[in-house]
Amino acid sequence: MSNYIPPEQPPAAPQPEPAAQAPSAQSFFSSLFDVRFSRYVTPSVVTVLYVLGMVAIGLTFIVYLITAFSLSTGAGIVTLLIGPVVALLALVWLRVTLEFYLAVVRLSGEFRDWRTEWQLRR
Repeated sequence: MSNYIPPEQPPAAPQPEPAAQAPSAQSFFSSLFDVRFSRYVTPSVVTVLYVLGMVAIGLTFIVYLITAFSLSTGAGIVTLLIGPVVALLALVWLRVTLEFYLAVVRLSGEFRDWRTEWQLRR
């Protein structure tokens, strides 16, 4: 028999409460046609817009490349060399712009939560 006494365990961290049905849990179309703008659509739309933007940038590059080669071989080679850089810059611009809008929407939600918390403290 040993007299081993296990060390005290620190208290368990409080478990977060399950989140209530968030406004984003609403269906996409009900949020889209919410004329009072009580729910945000941006978080669910930004992914689709990014994919569509990537496709549009890629197709635009291909169209410019075909047009440049149909004009002359020199213009086609220049477009082939410069076009990917321009397409990459357009993709970066699209990404930064969409991230900005998403950050503004998320910050707005945080401010709403903070305002509610501050009102409860009074």
